[in-house]
Amino acid sequence: MKNLNNMRLLLCLLLISLQSCGQTGNSVAKMETYDQFRTQKIELRDSLFVLYTVREWSKHNWYTFEDFSKMYKMTNEQVQYFLGGTFYSPDKKKILVWIGDKEPNAASLEMTRFKPELNRICPTGGDTIYSMTALIGFRDSTNQTWKLYPFNQQQATCYDTKEEVINVLGQYYFGQMKKHQMYRMMQSGKKKGHKELQAYGYNLQDKGFWNKCWLWQKDTVGSYGLYPFQIKGYDCDKENYQIISDTYPDQKKDETNGEYVARHGRIVRKPLREKLKDCAEPYKPPVVDYPEEILKLYK
Repeated sequence: MKNLNNMRLLLCLLLISLQSCGQTGNSVAKMETYDQFRTQKIELRDSLFVLYTVREWSKHNWYTFEDFSKMYKMTNEQVQYFLGGTFYSPDKKKILVWIGDKEPNAASLEMTRFKPELNRICPTGGDTIYSMTALIGFRDSTNQTWKLYPFNQQQATCYDTKEEVINVLGQYYFGQMKKHQMYRMMQSGKKKGHKELQAYGYNLQDKGFWNKCWLWQKDTVGSYGLYPFQIKGYDCDKENYQIISDTYPDQKKDETNGEYVARHGRIVRKPLREKLKDCAEPYKPPVVDYPEEILKLYK
């Protein structure tokens, strides 16, 4: 029975992925959907893998991937996921994919707004809404599954059409990304170990994106060799990772516990981190139990 259910789900995911590859409609012909850059076709196995991943993350209500049934009068089965664009590195060991969702603009389970008609997912949206974000990932071999992470540097939410959300992401990834600044842990030079704002330096279609953009340079200073997109944020850097914010001079040594430590005759709170490498807070995606029907496609 489990295998039968898995097969039904895979067929459903396949239909969704095939639908997402269609051309834009005539009704929005003037809207830029960046077809000249969205030319790569996603492999069938990757399509199934990505769609299954997002659906499972949503079931876990993890990060920005919602379990809509917890807050709205709808089921998760009413959410239709689709792929808006897939981008592989030349060696196909790196990937960035736009993942969208279409769902009814369902009413909220709890009425929190004054006007009843505003108590739904998108208060001013239509009856059907579209949203889109991105995933980024890597693998060591083309015969391996992907290690995927959320990459929500640009999101589109509460739009009326698929073309509109593609347009929003296209504007960012093909025109604005290279100038977008994000914090990163500096890896060398005088600023080594310090958090600094730094522009990505490349748009997605640029030749050097896959091998020169700092997104693909592992952090060996503020983390244990993670890519920047594997890191949710940094709790500290070289300037403050050993800072002790509170002291307890009146506390006796035998009253200490794991949170406090004796230092210079005083009982003080432990430093933020013992090592600079501990400053990074990694993303921790839910563990996904993939069907064998998907996994065998990578063998």
